Amino acid sequence: MKLLNILCIVIVSTLSSYGHVEASCISIETVNPDEFMWVVAKEIKQSGEYCLTHSITTPRRSSFSEGERSYDGSGVLTIRASNIVIDFHEFTLNADTKGMGGVSSSYWKKTLGNQNITIRNGTLKSRTRSGIDFNRPNGSIFTDFYYLVGGVTKEDLLESQKRDLRETLEILPKSADAYQKTEHLIERMKIESKIVTIGMKGASNIIRNSTIEITDGHAAIYLFGPNQLIENNIIIFKGKAAVESAAAIKLHQADGTIIRNNDIIIESMGDEAPKAAISLIGSKDVVIENNRIYGINTLVKNWDEKSNSIDKNNAFRSLFRRPLTIGEPGVH
Repeated sequence: MKLLNILCIVIVSTLSSYGHVEASCISIETVNPDEFMWVVAKEIKQSGEYCLTHSITTPRRSSFSEGERSYDGSGVLTIRASNIVIDFHEFTLNADTKGMGGVSSSYWKKTLGNQNITIRNGTLKSRTRSGIDFNRPNGSIFTDFYYLVGGVTKEDLLESQKRDLRETLEILPKSADAYQKTEHLIERMKIESKIVTIGMKGASNIIRNSTIEITDGHAAIYLFGPNQLIENNIIIFKGKAAVESAAAIKLHQADGTIIRNNDIIIESMGDEAPKAAISLIGSKDVVIENNRIYGINTLVKNWDEKSNSIDKNNAFRSLFRRPLTIGEPGVH
């Protein structure tokens, strides 16, 4: 059976001929697509160092009767192993297919997650879905279900919302100290998406020196778990807030997280704007320091009595003074 017109990401163990790419990395290549088939993605199942040797864009699909067709599956790259490095080498991975995310990772066992995944040095885009999604639940139990429907009780939720709430409760640890250390690293990236640009479940992850932009979604950065580090980034919220607790940075059970030296830019206005630059849910002793906030006057909102922050030397500035965000990934 022909596999023409299926766009796949395959991992090949050939040495790269590109001068600025390490010869030891495993090249990420593509297979020509077939116009009648869905776009699919191969999985990374083995530890190692992977790299782009050219930019990759997944195609849009449409038909006369249906219009643009939507892909219902994982991201362009799906990771199912620990100890992975993906170096973009200044190239772009663009999920332009409707319904396709960028890079995703999921548990291979219910209680054990992928650890030590590094993504660096390039541009990642998803036109209609999330950019990086590492085991993130569908929602935050305190806000994305209750506040979404106007603060009604759990008994008043629709059956579909009750089901989503049960599923979220099943996969979330009971407390911040029960989260597994995942220790992922995102650095020197430029990432643009809808819904959630970077979403992770797990403790002790680092996001730094990157430009992160969300349009019409929950958060540019949405983390579940304690002791996260978010530093030296440009973080941009555009479009309409998807839920009342939407924010540029949204944290759940993120005790001891540090948010420092970021430019946080809110371009949405009026009813479409988030309530604050940062939303905290079940998160204690979050340190927020030396950040510059543009386009909004509220730094942080605590959505429950468990949350609190330690705020130091944060500055509110006019939106007209926002930093230049067009350029090399991570450059301020």
